[in-house]
Amino acid sequence: MRGLIFILSALVSASNYHPSTLLVPPYRHTLGYNRANRFYLSLYLGGSFQFQDPQGLTATKLKMYDDTTTRRDDDEVTLFAVHSGAGEIIYNVEFKRLERYGEKGSGMGQFNQPMGIAATPDGDVYVADAGNNRVVHLRYAEDGSIAWLGKIGSDYNHPTDVAVDSKGAIYVADEGNNRVVVFNPDGSVRSVWKRDLFKPRALAVIDRDAPANDNKDNFVVVIDSRQKRISMFDPYGDLKVRVTHKEMGYEDVRFAYVAIDRSGSIYVTDMHNHQIHKFDRHLHYIISIGREGSDDYEFYSPRGIVINPPTGQVFIAEAEGGQYYWIGADGFIAGCYPNPFDADQGTTISIYLTETATIAVEIYDEDGFLVRKLSPRHKYPIGEALIVWDGRDERGERVKTGRYTVKAELKPANISKRYFKKELQTTVRCTE
Repeated sequence: MRGLIFILSALVSASNYHPSTLLVPPYRHTLGYNRANRFYLSLYLGGSFQFQDPQGLTATKLKMYDDTTTRRDDDEVTLFAVHSGAGEIIYNVEFKRLERYGEKGSGMGQFNQPMGIAATPDGDVYVADAGNNRVVHLRYAEDGSIAWLGKIGSDYNHPTDVAVDSKGAIYVADEGNNRVVVFNPDGSVRSVWKRDLFKPRALAVIDRDAPANDNKDNFVVVIDSRQKRISMFDPYGDLKVRVTHKEMGYEDVRFAYVAIDRSGSIYVTDMHNHQIHKFDRHLHYIISIGREGSDDYEFYSPRGIVINPPTGQVFIAEAEGGQYYWIGADGFIAGCYPNPFDADQGTTISIYLTETATIAVEIYDEDGFLVRKLSPRHKYPIGEALIVWDGRDERGERVKTGRYTVKAELKPANISKRYFKKELQTTVRCTE
């Protein structure tokens, strides 16, 4: 039920080997429901329910529901999904029911082509109400109701997304005015960014004080230039780095929304290619996940995306449904250098990771007996991990000439580590 409620609320380039950068949660966690479609939503929201342009997505662990004595409930988040064509927000009340707020219009409790959405643990919810040229401030209550508090800022021209940092600062992508506006928690303007921006469409923020921020990252990611470009800015609005679809090797893209995980990795949905693109914390392109389709690791025009950083849960809204994944661990052994090697010299094992993971390495001889365990399990960041084998066995003696099998076990650095591991294997030869 939990997995189904997640997806219903939320309303890899996939390859032949099923990459494990994202993982389908285990049955015991979702009861088999990691994907929702039109049928399930109509079942929960009424037979007359129809998809009408789902857009942004946000999730938060609300303080009012949090048991601070345990971490076991950290995955029990509240999701808010923008059902743009209907002018409403769909959200879950704990794991009891789904609710809808809003209707088409321009008054209180009404929206016109709403796009992005953000929420805080205190229950503040912000909606980029693009067609009404406003950013709306809502408040979620413990009984599951939502109250209209008013507007944040003014003089917008088609605002399309909103994000909130851990200190309550509000970031708005004001597409028509070619700017990002940053507000203090009290609603006063902190800064306006106009340099190096053209039609900013979506954004996400990670700040140094965020509780789930392994590297103390401090940046804002913006999709702009008619959804063709991804840029990283510092908290003051200065451009740090950017990438376009051409630099990724794509002829065309339609970037939609962006999310950031606890290691600073950046995930961007692509409606044109039906994919999720992943970048590291320096905006270096890592991998693309998915293709058009209805199976696992396949998407149809993915839009909103949100990550629950403490647990690594990923929720993705599509044109006619939604999917629920966990951040996993993936990689490959690039090789052993040198190979063959001299037992006095040793060799270095190169493992490339697409996500922060712990690695344990074991060496076996040709008869399958364990020769050496290399260093205790250790967490490595995205990129190349180098693990040195000095050519010695567990007793410190030089190994004999022959062929050895290198086995590496990758485990994620988040909730999925309880259920998943990835095993890699290669061979290396000792000449003396």
